Amino acid sequence: MLLLEKLNFSWFNRLPLIRQSQATECGLACLGMIAHYHGHEIDMIGLRGRFTTSLKGATLADIISVAQQLHLQSRALRIELDELSKLRLPCILHWEMNHFVVLKRVSGKKVILHDPARGIREVPLKEVASAFTGVALELLPSASFAPRQEKVRISMRKLIGSVTGVRSAFVQVLILSIALELFGVLSPFFMQWVMDMVLVSADYALLNLLGIGFIMIALFQTLITALRSWVMSCFSSQLSVQWTSNVCHHMLKLPLDWFEARHVGDVLSRYGSLNSIQSTLTTRFISTVLDGVMSIVTVVMLCIYNVPLTSLVIALFIAYAMLRFTAFDPMRRASEEQIISAARTQSSLLETLRGIQAIKTHNKQMPRLAAYMNSLVDSTNKSIVMEKLTILFGSAQGLLTSVGRVVLVWLAALQVLNGHFSAGMLTAFISFADQFISRGAGLINAIIDFRMLRMHGERLADIVLSETEPRHEGDANPFEPEPAHQDIVLNAVSFRYAAADPWIIEDASLTIKAGESIAIVGASGQGKTTLAKIILGLLQPQKGSLSVGGVDIAQAGLVRHRNRIGCVMQDDILFSGSIAENISFFDSQPDYARITRVARLAQIHGDIMRMPMNYQSLVGDMGSFLSGGQLQRLLLARALYRQPQILLLDEATSHLDLPNEAQINAAIRRMNITRIIIAHRPETIRSADRIVRLRDGKLSETAAEHIFTDTAMERTDG
Repeated sequence: MLLLEKLNFSWFNRLPLIRQSQATECGLACLGMIAHYHGHEIDMIGLRGRFTTSLKGATLADIISVAQQLHLQSRALRIELDELSKLRLPCILHWEMNHFVVLKRVSGKKVILHDPARGIREVPLKEVASAFTGVALELLPSASFAPRQEKVRISMRKLIGSVTGVRSAFVQVLILSIALELFGVLSPFFMQWVMDMVLVSADYALLNLLGIGFIMIALFQTLITALRSWVMSCFSSQLSVQWTSNVCHHMLKLPLDWFEARHVGDVLSRYGSLNSIQSTLTTRFISTVLDGVMSIVTVVMLCIYNVPLTSLVIALFIAYAMLRFTAFDPMRRASEEQIISAARTQSSLLETLRGIQAIKTHNKQMPRLAAYMNSLVDSTNKSIVMEKLTILFGSAQGLLTSVGRVVLVWLAALQVLNGHFSAGMLTAFISFADQFISRGAGLINAIIDFRMLRMHGERLADIVLSETEPRHEGDANPFEPEPAHQDIVLNAVSFRYAAADPWIIEDASLTIKAGESIAIVGASGQGKTTLAKIILGLLQPQKGSLSVGGVDIAQAGLVRHRNRIGCVMQDDILFSGSIAENISFFDSQPDYARITRVARLAQIHGDIMRMPMNYQSLVGDMGSFLSGGQLQRLLLARALYRQPQILLLDEATSHLDLPNEAQINAAIRRMNITRIIIAHRPETIRSADRIVRLRDGKLSETAAEHIFTDTAMERTDG
């Protein structure tokens, strides 16, 4: 029943389903659906390019503000459940206190929702009562609204990038396919000539000649088929390596906030769409399309035999094509839901594995298992729906093909009985008809698969078409030596994650002299780490500028800028490998003398020498066997190995005991580099030459005694 309803409305429904890519852009996706319904065709790529979303999510006021920019009038309502049918549909509903969905239709005791996170859903009113918060938003076109097309075109060339060898492989496959087509045309004549010429005249010599000739044809056909498969295999491997490298290279150049806004499982799922596209394009798409186009020769041969019967063959082909295109919408929707559900399941498992320590200490194994099993069951159910649709349409195709062939043989046999065909001609005609149907069906399947690739293309486009970090002339030679002493200047810097968010940093100005040590302090949540990321060039301020040595880092180049900085952030990790590899950050030519020297500076050398394999000891998964203090000291050694001009430490010694912290502070203080320290501990703050407070987005210089007094008061108030 569900399948039939989907089929009935797929051709007439103007309300699309737009999926959210980020965890907090459900409101934006809902607006895109309703704008599309009224004639403004826009997708998530276009919406995301025009409107930034906060990592904390969107409020109803944020959605109304974006709706105005899309020229949609809005009316927010608080209603009861029995008033849903009175709303102007489609409209947006506030759902489960932290989500937005589009209400498409109220039908009896259920509603139809377009959920940007879970797809099209039929929800009973009983479930609506527990999820709907009572807040609805009606949206209608304003006087300035105009239908227009604003979808971002996704070309395969943009998705693939720069790949060599495509043209030569295509030419080779084309030549081999033409040769196979010629051999395919000759094959049906064997049975016709044997039946009509050999058997009638009992000509043994002709039989032997035909047998040897067609054996040679079969041999050449097999060799050419194998050669074409080999060419396709080589091309597939070459494309896979180049394409995967291109996508990974692009993804690693994306800004930090792109990764922070997405679940790891969803990013991996989108990256996995690359394999689906590459597999479809290389394993059979090119050869199938060429075979389908070359089947025109087969149609010509059929017409030579009998035009009315050829019309029947073409009619069977058209019926098959209509059936496949009818199945496309429900199959695409089911496939997309299955992929997204599988990504959600993967994210749940990755989160569980990543947080296993917290799960065990809080005895939450069973709730996490239940959450994972719910996701797994949902993914399995989506797979079952896919299987049902595959079986249903597969059975319909099989029935059409079987019945069509019986009718074709029936009518062809009548032609033989009426004297218009010989027995050999019947055999050859049926063989040509089978060739045409199989090749034509392959062509239709390839077209359907190519259309299905758009779904994977849209998912992959979230990676490939997203804007990378800006590159400038300075990045062309990022390792060119820098002047030794350069001041850092923040000039009226302001930053927030989205236009509707409050400013985290506002009109902040600060000058840090070369070689100076400065401590940035403030209560938790005031934006100290955000400020550190701006200094590192990980976040770009909306207003103001950051310059080093009088040159804006945006002009100098971010790669060049980061090469002069060593940093330890709060959430930094180690990677699988040895202690030495992690300190040198897997340098291709590590300097072991420098590794030992920076380990001593970071007060970790003694601990390393007590390990079984010293500097070749493996750190485990993200440094899992190390203590918090050891991990921080290794990260500090990694930062010092870069021989930075600027050292930025964000709570880098918070897990250390006081003697170790004092020794590290003394060692860093003796270094002739600029030091930026973010800390709460008095011992670390006192090691700085200057102290700057960040409060309510503003920077202000203060004395040490004021900091410690204010900090004590803040703790007392808390």
